[in-house]
Amino acid sequence: MIFGATLVTAQEGFEELFRVPPTNDWHVADYDFSHPHFDTDWSRKQVHLDDGVQLSLSPKSTGKNGFAGASIRRTATTHYGRYEVEMQPARGEGVITGFFTYTGRYYGTRHDEIDIEFLGKDTTKLHVAWFVDGVLNNRFIDLGFDAAEKPRAYAFEWLPDRIRWYAEDTLIFEVTSADARLPEVPGFLFANIWAASPALDTWSGTPAPTTNADAFVGAIRFIPLSDLPDQIS
Repeated sequence: MIFGATLVTAQEGFEELFRVPPTNDWHVADYDFSHPHFDTDWSRKQVHLDDGVQLSLSPKSTGKNGFAGASIRRTATTHYGRYEVEMQPARGEGVITGFFTYTGRYYGTRHDEIDIEFLGKDTTKLHVAWFVDGVLNNRFIDLGFDAAEKPRAYAFEWLPDRIRWYAEDTLIFEVTSADARLPEVPGFLFANIWAASPALDTWSGTPAPTTNADAFVGAIRFIPLSDLPDQIS
């Protein structure tokens, strides 16, 4: 299902509030997914719009995976700039709520990615991660609050020489090109909820077969680098 649709790189910023009917340029995943780290297929039935978008995870009895999850994606790629989300992640062992840019072999590029992720086993921490040509770097950051209690603002700034992650407008982590290689390839912006396979047990835990979980996204905003204040860029 596509709300709008062209596979091009966005030249302008946007703000999506996910009202009903939805605005343009979002794709809702609806297919069986095969990945060793996921015990999850994607279903449009797990996405509900009403003054925001609810992403749901629930058990399923057919197919190879044990759960149906939800994933939404911008149909245009984006590049350097500030990415903001109002999000309330889900609690639950083995449940992951994500907001991230991604591109890879499916899109004809190397695998570059920047992540904000919440592991439902401990929603007082934020998992920040970045991939460059498929190589993962990651950190867990203590938030000082429980992210699952209510929607809050999170963001990352993807700049040519650094990435900065924010929670409630507070800078919580920064990596520079002097510290590590950084993503360079424009990517697609996603928000999702999924259940981990037992292969990720030491990282995320493994969900009970009866696990149900919901995450909420109130708004997503992208500000391109050209529109950021000079002191940011």
